[in-house]
Amino acid sequence: MMRNIFALAAASLFAVIAAAQTTPPPIKIRIVYDTADASSSAVTPLLIQKIAAQPKFFTVVTDNEKNMSVIADCYKETPSDPYSCFYTASKLHGITESFLGGAIVVRKTAEEAAAALFVSILQDVVERWNSTDRRMLIGELEACLALTESSCAVPEPLIAELKAKSINLSQYMRKGGLKP
Repeated sequence: MMRNIFALAAASLFAVIAAAQTTPPPIKIRIVYDTADASSSAVTPLLIQKIAAQPKFFTVVTDNEKNMSVIADCYKETPSDPYSCFYTASKLHGITESFLGGAIVVRKTAEEAAAALFVSILQDVVERWNSTDRRMLIGELEACLALTESSCAVPEPLIAELKAKSINLSQYMRKGGLKP
């Protein structure tokens, strides 16, 4: 009995260690805004700082090597007006891009606006990152199958579900396709 408990504890510890070692790399995010606009220039650098302060989750990049892009813009007509800001976020996979989320926030200060945008971006990532990735992978596979008479390589995350590394349209349809 004691040996079984020890074996179970050891297996659980091994699973936790293995899971910790397979932590996904940070999301490479590029944030684009109008640097000539005073309102956007007041808020977006603060947003970038908040994102960069989470290195386990995000890496801010300035080139095209990204997994996610954010377009942010703000407007403030007079000094007494609040900041009206919005963003749209897109997830990139290979050559495809898919809408991940977006929001509009109205806050009194640039710091409050940046914080609200940051929270909304985090929410989009948490709620939609994996499902958007799956949808994109299925779309890429189905596009390949529609354009060829031969087989297509099955994206790695879908191999277990389709039980195949390569598949043609007929085989895919017999399996019932995949649901996003």
